[in-house]
Amino acid sequence: MKNFIIALLAVGFLAGMSSCVKEKFTAPPVTNTDPDLTANATIAQLKALYTTNVPVQITQDYIISAVVVGDDRSGNLYKSLAIEDASGGITLSIVGSDLYTTMPIGRRLFIKCKNLYVVQYSGMFQLVAYVNGDGTFGGIPTSTETQYIFPGKRGIPVTPIVTSLASITSPNVALQSELIELDNVEFSSIDKNQRYADPVNLISVSHMLEDCTPNRDDVAVYTSGYANFAGSRTPSGNGKVLCIYGVYNGATQLTIRDTTDLFLTGPSCH
Repeated sequence: MKNFIIALLAVGFLAGMSSCVKEKFTAPPVTNTDPDLTANATIAQLKALYTTNVPVQITQDYIISAVVVGDDRSGNLYKSLAIEDASGGITLSIVGSDLYTTMPIGRRLFIKCKNLYVVQYSGMFQLVAYVNGDGTFGGIPTSTETQYIFPGKRGIPVTPIVTSLASITSPNVALQSELIELDNVEFSSIDKNQRYADPVNLISVSHMLEDCTPNRDDVAVYTSGYANFAGSRTPSGNGKVLCIYGVYNGATQLTIRDTTDLFLTGPSCH
């Protein structure tokens, strides 16, 4: 009888373990629907609130609907997402990592903006959670993320804005944080076949991208030392580049999401 009881306990224990393991590793349901929210504002309206060159808190019950066009999968965007709607783009600052797992490129986000802030960092518009007394600011903490950000449908096509390098050598506020396409461009002679950044010392580097006009208009392409492609080398050919448009201290600064944004396989024009 004693052995029989022990055997029953063992079977019960194993059954319990089996159910616990099954419960632990059951994947959560994946939905591909928008939340029950309606946008009543645009990114352009948010940026228009910033009129005095100081951070402004959003006091209206604004809700925007925007699509992620740049995420942190490669590490070249850090604790932020580039989002855009039909009116423009803005950087959404979030204090977290691996944001792409829940908010990848092509996913629509609904954002309740009340109590968030519109700020500028080195000329770039950002949507952040708080502003300190000394003017510094921080992104939305993961602990309060679900109060503001409501992910919706995935797989929404992201179409870049086709523009010319010559038209963006001077900062263009309207293009901030948007995905753009540049054609017939290449890295400058000294920036071809160079490491994108320094992955050993984690130092960020900018390389110059040129067009094929006689003037050789150029802009900087930024890569973080933390990007997973930092140790790879820049292409030597000519072609098309997709990138997130940005500015830094009054100058245009482009950011590629990863090396698949570069289609520089044609013959060089220089």
